[in-house]
Amino acid sequence: METISEALELKNEGKISEAVQLLKDYVAEADDAERLDIAQLLQEWGLLNDAKEVYEDMLVLYPDDHYVKLLLAEIYTDLGEDDRVIDLLEDIDEEAEAYIPALVQLADLYQSQGLYEVAEKKLNEAKAVDPEEPIIDLALGELAFSNGEYQKSIPYYEKVEKYDGEISVVNIKERLAESLSSVGNWEQALHYYEQIELETPDQLFKYGYTAYQLDRYDICTRVWNQLIDLDPEYTSVYPMLAQALYEEGAVQEAFDTTVQGIQKDEHNNELYLLAAQYAMKLQKSEDAVHYLQESLAIDPAYEDGAEMLLHIYFENDEYMKAKELVDELMSYEGYPVVLNWRSAQIYNELEEFDQAKNMYKQAAISYANDPDFLKEYGLFLMEEGETELALKQLTKYLQIIPDDEEIREFVARIQDE
Repeated sequence: METISEALELKNEGKISEAVQLLKDYVAEADDAERLDIAQLLQEWGLLNDAKEVYEDMLVLYPDDHYVKLLLAEIYTDLGEDDRVIDLLEDIDEEAEAYIPALVQLADLYQSQGLYEVAEKKLNEAKAVDPEEPIIDLALGELAFSNGEYQKSIPYYEKVEKYDGEISVVNIKERLAESLSSVGNWEQALHYYEQIELETPDQLFKYGYTAYQLDRYDICTRVWNQLIDLDPEYTSVYPMLAQALYEEGAVQEAFDTTVQGIQKDEHNNELYLLAAQYAMKLQKSEDAVHYLQESLAIDPAYEDGAEMLLHIYFENDEYMKAKELVDELMSYEGYPVVLNWRSAQIYNELEEFDQAKNMYKQAAISYANDPDFLKEYGLFLMEEGETELALKQLTKYLQIIPDDEEIREFVARIQDE
């Protein structure tokens, strides 16, 4: 043990090569307990091949030492020698104390290979031997969790929850919170999140998201602000924080959050749209137009941004600005088809009726079953004197909206005439 202690001192002094060489020189004369300590130290220091040699030599002397087999299997796993792991662990007898740990280790290996059913079979074999072993329930919970089967994982985590402080490999309350949240059990999930010491941005985001689903804006705004303080580059949180602030009535703070988010992620269309919406609530229409124009400059195919900007222009009777915008956006390949409809409306307002008719005709290809379009197009055609085609559109509209008595009477009157 003196030699091992000396090696540890060398390691602590930063003399790693000397420490390793000292252990390798000594291993041949070490006793069994010391050899095991040396192998574990080499493994801990990342010298897997050196540790492997020691374990393999020990197995030659003690072929039935299942504890060494488990340790060696870990090395083989880390080295990617999967076949050797399987051969080693499958050789452990059912009566051996190491049988259950071997099955759990095999399950981990099969899980890493994507063989979830085989992994689950191994764990169920272990559970049949010892139904009350918490490590098996935890492993089954982890397997289901990693496979996205959150509902399936919950009973296993609940069963081992009482061991939360004893099992250090995973935070069981956090797993429960995330699993419950993933299946929409927001209240229970929030209960668990409130018990967790949150440290990472992902934890804070998920906690806030769960609170958001319960309209607990006081919690999610507080938590997400903490997240931004911790990691200002966590850009996916800005739109959600802005919406939570808006729901609390803090419109200015919501707008400021979107602006802050845009500075971190200038390609996030959702932030531009929210910035514009909140700017309009604050009666800052120029700011709204600015952010929508910025959004469309980045992505001319962004339909929501185009629709909102056109709505602002329409509300202000700024049809020439609307026309310029539509003409520009339609110059790009793959433009949103709604622009055909909007273009028709603009030409109609500008009294360029032939152009409007052409654009309505194009829009009809995409909106042949849209009641709003059919009604609008039908009434336009009536104004243009194309009664037969107008009646066709309005009749189709009434098939979708049969309760519109005004249009029904109008159509009946035209047909009588």
